[in-house]
Amino acid sequence: MKKGLFILILLVFGTLRAQDSLLISRHRPGLFWFFDGMRPTKSTDNHKYDRLVLDLTYNDWCGDLSPFQNRWNSIGVNVNFMKDIKFKKTKVFSLGIGIGYGFSSISSNYKFLVDKQLIEISKIEKSGIHDHARANLHRFYMPLELRFSTKNWNRLKLSLGGYFGINADMNQRLIGSKLEQTNLTSNASILNYGVHTRIGYRNFSIYSSYQINSLFRGRGNTNLHQLQLGVSFSLF
Repeated sequence: MKKGLFILILLVFGTLRAQDSLLISRHRPGLFWFFDGMRPTKSTDNHKYDRLVLDLTYNDWCGDLSPFQNRWNSIGVNVNFMKDIKFKKTKVFSLGIGIGYGFSSISSNYKFLVDKQLIEISKIEKSGIHDHARANLHRFYMPLELRFSTKNWNRLKLSLGGYFGINADMNQRLIGSKLEQTNLTSNASILNYGVHTRIGYRNFSIYSSYQINSLFRGRGNTNLHQLQLGVSFSLF
């Protein structure tokens, strides 16, 4: 009991000491807004934002199918671990680079038909055994961003960037009175690359992205490019 009380006092003392520094916690927003550890924040850590970014997205596609015709539950998430590299002569510009994982789910009234190595699109008939189809995609990628922000901690920000990675898995589920699942990994593009942007305030941003290459590889396959719209949360 005494040992635990002693440790608690040390932690409180360390926190108060950190908050007493001129480099107070407003320079480290997010989960650690009020905590800097046992010592004041080093100057090299100041003004570095958006190092863990979560994107909650509505997923769509364009190309052979028109966008904004999918179901509302076509949702997904991107997890981005980023390093914020500040330019020495200014606090307005920085470079963000890191690794990311993305999961996308697209629910629609269209299904993919696999004929040998060819992928075709077919509309699901309401009188059939299937009501709708859901395509799921898992991917890993490297994001790169050029970031602009105001100098104060209560900042406005804009990020322009792109990503390059690989598709790990893609499958389709036909949902209705009968459930069927088809693996589309062998037909999906191995690589994925595109552009994205974030514009926001402090820890929140509006997010959008466009995949430049098609979801499926090979000549004769359906041509679809993934679109994402959503919100980004920067935890620290």
